[in-house]
Parts: sequence; C-alpha cells; structure tokens
Amino acid sequence: MHAIRVVFGKELIDGRRDRRAVMSAFIFPVMAPILVYGMMTFIINMRHQAQDTAIPMVGLDNAPSFVRWLEEKDVNVTEFKGDPRLAVENKEVELVAVIPNDFGERFAQTRTAVIEIVYDGSRTDAMATVGRFRGLIREYSSEIAALRLIVRGVTPEVMRVVIAEDIDVASKQQRAVAALNFIPLYIILAAFVAGMGIAVDSTAGERERKTLEPLLINPVERHDFVIGKWLAASIFAALGVVLTLILCIVALVQVPLDQIGLNFHITGTQILLMIIAVLPLALLATSMQMLLGIFARSFKDAQSYIGLLTMLPMIPSFFLMLNPVATQVWMYAVPMLGQHLLMVEVLGNKDVPIIAYAYSSLASVVMGLALALITARLFQRENII
Repeated sequence: MHAIRVVFGKELIDGRRDRRAVMSAFIFPVMAPILVYGMMTFIINMRHQAQDTAIPMVGLDNAPSFVRWLEEKDVNVTEFKGDPRLAVENKEVELVAVIPNDFGERFAQTRTAVIEIVYDGSRTDAMATVGRFRGLIREYSSEIAALRLIVRGVTPEVMRVVIAEDIDVASKQQRAVAALNFIPLYIILAAFVAGMGIAVDSTAGERERKTLEPLLINPVERHDFVIGKWLAASIFAALGVVLTLILCIVALVQVPLDQIGLNFHITGTQILLMIIAVLPLALLATSMQMLLGIFARSFKDAQSYIGLLTMLPMIPSFFLMLNPVATQVWMYAVPMLGQHLLMVEVLGNKDVPIIAYAYSSLASVVMGLALALITARLFQRENII
C-alpha cells in the first residue's frame, strides 16, 4: 500500500499542475448546467412566445365572428398584406392564416369551412405557434358544432360517443423527471470526461514523453503503479461527477419549470443518494480510459480513441428514453444502465431497495479493478512500454 500511496500522491500533484488535465476535468461540470439552464429557458421562452405571438391573417372580413372569438381569447390578430408563401419562406413571419373568400358562405350553409395555415415545417421555433393556432381552430370548431346542435334541439353529447378518462399513476415529480431524462445522462458523461485527462496523461502521455520506462525501472510491482494512477484519475472523475450533479440541480431549481407544467423539487437526501449511486462509475470510466490509453502512441491518439468511449454511456440512456422497461433487480448490476435507473428513480421519489445500490456499486468497482489489473498485466510487455 505504501507504493500505491506514493504513486497516487505523485499523480495527484502532477494532475493538479497540469492545466490541460484540470481544464478537461472541470470544463464539462461547468458547461453542463449552463447548457441545462439555457435549454430549459429556451423552451419556456418558446412557450411564452407562442402565447404572445400575433397571428397574421389574410381575409379578416371573410370570418368576422372567428376573428372576434380569437380576440376574446386574447389572441393578437393582424391583417397581412402580400404573398403569404414568400413571407414564410423568407422567415419574415412564422405563419400566415388565410381565410378563403367562400368561408362565410360555407359557414352559413353549415358546410365544412377551411382555414389555410401557411408555415415552414423546417422551422422548429415556429411549431409551438402553429400548434397553438391549430388548437384554437379545433376549440372554435367544437363550440360552433355544439351551438348548432343545441339550436336543432339535439344535445351536444351525441358528438361525444366515447371519451377517454386519464388515470395517471405517475406523480408530478415522476412526470417532471421523465421530461428531464437527459440530466442523468450528463452526470454519467461527467465520469467519462472529468478524469479523462489524468487517465490519458498517465499512460499515453508518459509514453509520448518517454517517462514511462524510467518509472517502471523502479523496484515496484506494475499493479502498484497502475492502481495508484487509476485511483488518482478516479479522484478527478469523482469530483467532476459531484460538481456536475450539484450544478445541474442548482440550474434546474433556478428555472421556473412550473411555467411549462413541471413540478420539480429535490431534497438533500435525494442528492446524497444520487451521489452514492453514480460515484463508483468514476472508477470504471478511468480504468477503461487507461486500458485504451496504453495502446496509443501519443496523447492526441489516445484522445481520439477515448473520444469514442464517451459514446458508450449514451447507449443505455437513449435506450431507456426510447424504450422504457419495467425495472428488474439484475439491471442495477449493469454499469451505466444501473446508475441511470437509480438516478431516475431517486429523482422520482421512488423507493429503491438497498440491494440496488450494492449491485450497482459492486459491479462498477469490480469491473474497474479487473480492467486496472489487465492494464497492469499489459505493462509487462515490452512493445507496450
């Protein structure tokens, strides 16, 4: 253990002095919450913009009752002059509503009247406004249809043959977590990004600087060197994970999520449980990076190899986003998948069995240690040195 402590201390000092390693360790934890805050603020602003945007309309005089109804709904209707298609293509307006000249005649004859919506389907920022206007048209259509039935002595209930009654078993917190499913992905990615600089520098970096062979000449077992380097890199990865988690939570608390119908709150206990759940992943991530790093000829080569490694934690996260599954106990023992499940369930205030934390932590630690020992074994080869 003395040799491991010496190597561990030496790598911590070198890592702290290496600006490149420090930047790679802490730039992601700082950028992730900024990205989270910016993205959620953008979504909220789009919702507000959809509520406040004026609706340019051609043929206002063709549907005066519909225009008055929109104004009663606090919708700002403006008259549009010019070519609607050209204006939309040139991004001058998000949409233009066109009311044909025969709208009033068809409306009076109780025939289906048409309102054309000219918009650009490639503009994602306009979809909220288009969706809101479509909803208003459906609401107006339903009200007029109900009034026509009442005038004819028919109850509007005949239009609603079958209705769906929603019984949502998910709590408001769980629905909020489902909408914020990308947060666990950022936290897991931090384990692979924050310690990458130290892990790569302690293998490929030293090999490039020709300092690896003099280091291994010392009468110390190879696994002592590797474990010391591994633990030092894991410290940086763990700090990055904790910092990313805390700053992402702080960013979410600052965003007015209630304005988009999300009820999100978190306690100190939940934050602590999330840290416990994801922290062992730092050991696995750095061991994988060190194993790949010894096959690289230079620091730059190792970064290109390990850059592909950061895609690995995205697989279980995207799988769960696109294909939700009923959680089984064995899933907690799958690295990255288990951490993602634990964080989602903790954020959703679900009761998580203690065995889940044990499975998740043990799997990551055992696999990380196994990869570190494989790396130490490979250091015995002359072609690696």
